[in-house]
Amino acid sequence: MSASQEAPRDVTGAWLHSFEEDTETEAVYRPSGHAFRPARRPRRGLEFRPDGTFVERRAGPDDRRVGVEGHWERRGPDRVAVSFPAGGRPPFEITVLSRTADRLTIAR
Repeated sequence: MSASQEAPRDVTGAWLHSFEEDTETEAVYRPSGHAFRPARRPRRGLEFRPDGTFVERRAGPDDRRVGVEGHWERRGPDRVAVSFPAGGRPPFEITVLSRTADRLTIAR
């Protein structure tokens, strides 16, 4: 099977940024139920729902995560496009490098 015929990586689920594991080229996310070590800064969250809904969670004014809802769609086996039709954030694309049950790695 060629790269263009490769099955898309499954990104569905709720993920939190495991910034301690990042490299210069990769950002690592773990499932939202992961037992993270305490951190001084809030963790960014990405949620890809099977119905195409996307929620980006970032630190709000009081450091609690605040969600902005949008949509996601596949753009090939390793690309995901995210848009926010109601505004709130500019659209962006994610390149998925790998996905296992307990780890989602995307290009920085």
